[in-house]
Amino acid sequence: MRHLVLAAAILLLALPAQAQQRPAPPPADIAGAADHPLVGRYDGSVQRLREQVAFGEMRIVTAPIPPGGRPPGSPRATEANSTAVSGRLTRMRYEGPDGRSPLELVRNWQQRMEQGGFRTVFSCEARTCGGTGSDVWFAVTDARPGNAGIASNWGSMAYAVMRLERPAGDVWVSLLAVTGPRDRPQTLIDVVEVRPMETGRIVFVDAAAMDRAIAATGRVALYGISFDTDRADPRAESRPTIEEIAKYLRANPSVAVVVTGHTDSQGGFDHNVDLSRRRAAAIVTALTRDHGIAAARLTPFGAGMAAPVAANDSDQGRAQNRRVEIVRR
Repeated sequence: MRHLVLAAAILLLALPAQAQQRPAPPPADIAGAADHPLVGRYDGSVQRLREQVAFGEMRIVTAPIPPGGRPPGSPRATEANSTAVSGRLTRMRYEGPDGRSPLELVRNWQQRMEQGGFRTVFSCEARTCGGTGSDVWFAVTDARPGNAGIASNWGSMAYAVMRLERPAGDVWVSLLAVTGPRDRPQTLIDVVEVRPMETGRIVFVDAAAMDRAIAATGRVALYGISFDTDRADPRAESRPTIEEIAKYLRANPSVAVVVTGHTDSQGGFDHNVDLSRRRAAAIVTALTRDHGIAAARLTPFGAGMAAPVAANDSDQGRAQNRRVEIVRR
């Protein structure tokens, strides 16, 4: 056995240096990789990330971001240097090919997409993106949650934003390229196909569903109670949901709840707090007057705009924030 080990060691030493130090094979596309049909890929690159959601919101950087003057922790992408868009979001990251600069990659994509009807909204390279370029790098990579996986080499960065206007909904494309490890270029691409959020997807919440939700989380959000703008009396179509609240309370006689009104961010803060409180009080009145629920079991509360569940910069987000919650006390 010793002779075999010694022979193997001698054979290894006798191999040429290039045979002992073969480079690792280049990475391949991830499982399930697919190029976006409106964007394509740079010849010779490989796809290492692909994420897609049917509906989401993000800010696309559309102007230089100057350094300084920003409180710590505040977002880099603001109304002054970005555009808020919502729709189907697709994020992709490509690596390679070797020997290509970030600027060459981005300009090739620009040329190809302009031929397809896109126009360039904004483009920059390194310091022309504002300061060192780091703020644009952070704003682009942080525009969606999760790890973008792209090198923080903003000194070699090239960036462009493209927009395609079409009747079915505009398409925005953000292209950020940098030089990554071992001088291999990386490109992060965000595609937003603007479209409205699907509505009418919130099912009617009956007493049994309220019971399950409150048992699990201590609260249930209700969208079946609606109001006219700036009015506190529930609309007639709210009655079925209010009846289900009463059924839940009758089935759980030991339970006391907080009836909480929530608004979107339209209007003044104090006004919305008062409006949401008056709406909650109107629901309490309906439960006591029309359904015989003891007033001692019901506490009206107005949260106003203080507890959003979505961003308030779109109609869809504001609709999600306008709600009534029943919270177990």
